[in-house]
Amino acid sequence: MPNKQTIWFINKDAGPLSEYGTHLRTVKQAQFFQDRGYDVRLVCSGRVHNTEINHVEQGLYKEEMHDEIPYLFISSPAYGESGAKRILAYMAFARNVRKAARDFTKPDIIVHTSRIPFDYAIYRFARRINAKYILDVTDLWPMECEHFGYLKKGNPVLNLFYAVERHLYARADHTVMSMEGCHDYIKEKKWDRAQGGPVDLDKVHYVNNGVDLAEYHKNLDTYSLDDPDLLDPATFKFIYLGSIRKANHLDSLIDAAKYLQDYPQIKILLYGNGDERPQLEKRCAQEGITNVLFKAGWTEPQYVPFLLGCASVNLLNYAPDWAPYGGSMNKMFMALAAGKPILCNVGMKYSPIRDANLGIDERLATPQAYADAMIRLYRMTEQEREAIQLRTQEVVKQYDTDVLDHQYARYCGIPSLNGKQ
Repeated sequence: MPNKQTIWFINKDAGPLSEYGTHLRTVKQAQFFQDRGYDVRLVCSGRVHNTEINHVEQGLYKEEMHDEIPYLFISSPAYGESGAKRILAYMAFARNVRKAARDFTKPDIIVHTSRIPFDYAIYRFARRINAKYILDVTDLWPMECEHFGYLKKGNPVLNLFYAVERHLYARADHTVMSMEGCHDYIKEKKWDRAQGGPVDLDKVHYVNNGVDLAEYHKNLDTYSLDDPDLLDPATFKFIYLGSIRKANHLDSLIDAAKYLQDYPQIKILLYGNGDERPQLEKRCAQEGITNVLFKAGWTEPQYVPFLLGCASVNLLNYAPDWAPYGGSMNKMFMALAAGKPILCNVGMKYSPIRDANLGIDERLATPQAYADAMIRLYRMTEQEREAIQLRTQEVVKQYDTDVLDHQYARYCGIPSLNGKQ
């Protein structure tokens, strides 16, 4: 058997599943490679994203076991709702990872979920210790800074961000991106070698986030919620589960809800939290929008399968032009596992919803168009719903995390150390 090697999974925003279930990709990767003989360490911020939890009240770091994985929690500053402070927190986290690493045996491999360009120091750290560096990209942050208007095209700061991004794609041993159109993105930037750029597309791979189907079905069989709105058989339930922030653009859903008030059987249930939730709740109260119900701000991951399974339709709601290179949202794949029709309001490229006819994924540019799409799904026959369920059961198999982690290992040349396949 080969010598045991160490992999560090560095993702500031990851956290224990019981505290924050969004960055499942990193946790599942750590579990997968631990099962295949590697010493793994999941390195993340002591401050759990979008919570009040802080694992490092004093000192530089703290070691704990969660999810049967050794976690290394790194001290980093709080940032609340401040975007500027959040950027500084990423930079501080990267700096503190380098400091904390002095107390540990150096890793052989680093898998870094980067927030380009703010944690570039992690790449420099990997090169200094001669570790294999795998860049894991789940969000195109420079593009999103431009898309949401934080920085305008041509801004020197934005140009610097893109330059760092190109440099990392060119220098990483492998880059794994969670969006299917990742090669299109690089080609459109003219960063690929065929167009004179520095990026070798053979080292850039697509692996989506997916869903752990075994765990999903185990949780579905084990955990349930006593929620009258979820369990009411007389209502047709559109369920939204996720953040309630600018990027999620839930004003558009509430605009559509106003057109549905003549359908008393239809209810829209919103589960999640974020800085826009208070004003949206206030808006619904002021405008008498009674078919939108704001539910729990946080749902523990083990209850999510039951919640999504209670939906008549599961919703994915985003700002216009979201995910132009494909989506990798955990909630999309959990919604696929639920087997219910899915409604997405943006018309994503590379959409399994549209490609496999699992609901509706269209750019719904007006409240009326959005409401009409909801009514179309409301009026589906039982036979049509059953057909969608059968199709999702087949489609979701290719997005099982076990399948995807095997792809990840193969693409990045990380062999099993114990013969486990």
